[in-house]
Amino acid sequence: MKKLAVLFLAGAVSLSLAGCGQNVPATAADGAQWNDSWVTVGGILGADTPAGLDSRENKNTLGIKGMYYATWSSGEAEPYVNEDGNDTDLYDAQLYLLLAGSKSAEDAEKNAEEWLKMALEQYNIETTAAETYNGQTYTVITYTFSSETNPYSNGASAFGVYQNYAVSAELSCQDKFDGDAKTILADFLENCHYAA
Repeated sequence: MKKLAVLFLAGAVSLSLAGCGQNVPATAADGAQWNDSWVTVGGILGADTPAGLDSRENKNTLGIKGMYYATWSSGEAEPYVNEDGNDTDLYDAQLYLLLAGSKSAEDAEKNAEEWLKMALEQYNIETTAAETYNGQTYTVITYTFSSETNPYSNGASAFGVYQNYAVSAELSCQDKFDGDAKTILADFLENCHYAA
């Protein structure tokens, strides 16, 4: 009887933990079957990581507030102390993806516009364009960093909206990185799939 109770308890815990994971959609809005090799972010977006980038973090702990965060990088990690005195890893290039859920598509649009406005004020903008990748439209900017304490020299960012989610993808590159930020960001976004 005791063994049966332990097995039942273990099964109940397993089922409850299974509910804590991400819901993985069956298909993407572009018609593709959802692929287990994609990095699924918040059950909303699946990224098929392009060559030259490695998946680093996928933080769904912000999901309680409707925010999801993931990172990819290129190159080997180097120890670095940021301007706040915190130890961190520095890569030749690092891509940051942020999804923020809202009550409506209009609210998501306002969030994306606010992110874009902050970027336009913070960076030395080189180009701004509306671009479409894998059926999703973004405002894409390229820039250099104005801060002398920033270890990265240039980058490219994309801001968009999918349903009620604001989407931001930012690729920051060091001088020694030999790739083109906009081209790599475009390749990444072309390999992003949104839940149907």
